[in-house]
Amino acid sequence: MEDVLLHHELVLSEYILEELARTLRDKFAYPEQDVRAVVTFLKSACLRVEPASLPPDSCRDPRDVPILGTTVAGNADLLVTVDRDLLTLGSFRPIPIVKPGQFWQQGTADTDLVPPTM
Repeated sequence: MEDVLLHHELVLSEYILEELARTLRDKFAYPEQDVRAVVTFLKSACLRVEPASLPPDSCRDPRDVPILGTTVAGNADLLVTVDRDLLTLGSFRPIPIVKPGQFWQQGTADTDLVPPTM
């Protein structure tokens, strides 16, 4: 995470932060205090955007549309995910969608998550 924050701009939305909190609680049984700490840290370290409005059929799982909308709204160069429905797309408008391992193999210094902000 340190390398990402030092060399890239992380783009998130409230939708993604809420999904992360739910996953940490429900799937990984994180204590609520730890979930709040992670979300608070990410809020302070990222660019938060409102997801762009996209057609509901932008991907096969409609719950992933706000994630694609966040990527578009943040002018991201890359979407890093482990979500199979998103990975199946390969790219979106023409933003590459890759697994975390692919991101690290590409050389994190060579690929920005989003362009620098003014």
